[in-house]
Amino acid sequence: MLVDVHAHLNHPRFPDLDKVIERCRKNKVVVVNNGLNPATNRSCLELAKKYPDVVKAALGVYPLDGLNIQDPDAIGITRELEKVDLDDEIEFIKKNKKDIVAIGEVGIDYKFVKDKNKEQAENLMKFAQLAEKLKIPIIVHSRGAEKDVVDLLETTKLKKIVMHFFSGNQKLVKRIEDNGWFFSIPAVVDRSQQFQLIVERVSLNQLFTETDSPYAPPTGEDRSEPSFVRNSLKTIAKIKKLTEDEVEKNIFMNFQKTFLKT
Repeated sequence: MLVDVHAHLNHPRFPDLDKVIERCRKNKVVVVNNGLNPATNRSCLELAKKYPDVVKAALGVYPLDGLNIQDPDAIGITRELEKVDLDDEIEFIKKNKKDIVAIGEVGIDYKFVKDKNKEQAENLMKFAQLAEKLKIPIIVHSRGAEKDVVDLLETTKLKKIVMHFFSGNQKLVKRIEDNGWFFSIPAVVDRSQQFQLIVERVSLNQLFTETDSPYAPPTGEDRSEPSFVRNSLKTIAKIKKLTEDEVEKNIFMNFQKTFLKT
């Protein structure tokens, strides 16, 4: 099966979600649907129950939501800002631990907020401790804060760390690789030197595929959807000089070991 470890299927840009799910079934794609706040976390659980053969739930709080700040990129296209009590939401996640496969989407974001570094670090550590307690992977956002995120996570005992859409430099890539963590490679890898270098450098055993649906669509598409992980697969196979079937089997094996086993 193909694997999309980072998508947002409860996004308003999926009014045709049933059709999107059918395309996932047709293309044999399993999707880790990531929460962003209390409302989307609950929606993630509902979708995982409605489409259990396709959708797996990851629950978390997006870094700006954790600060109760609206992400300017999200205004008008994703969700209204929802007041978040981080500790209450962590308790909710604990109560639903049997129904999730990961903590996500969590992390640190410096693109729009540059004066709350301490608060963001504290919030990420709470989720890192939660992932360690629940013995499940953590899916990490690190926009503009790559070094601080790596520094922070290196203080934990976590090994099942998936760096989502990672844009840090090659020194940080090497540190992540040496730590045995994972990178998720988006469907836009065919036009991104950053992700191509990661694929070239890092062992296939430390790679996943993702779309960040509905964001980051491949060329010619209005939105991204999980079936587009085939784009990632093709480019990885080309760079690694392997067949698509070999890459598909290896990444699915990574998924089974990381997300489906404790």
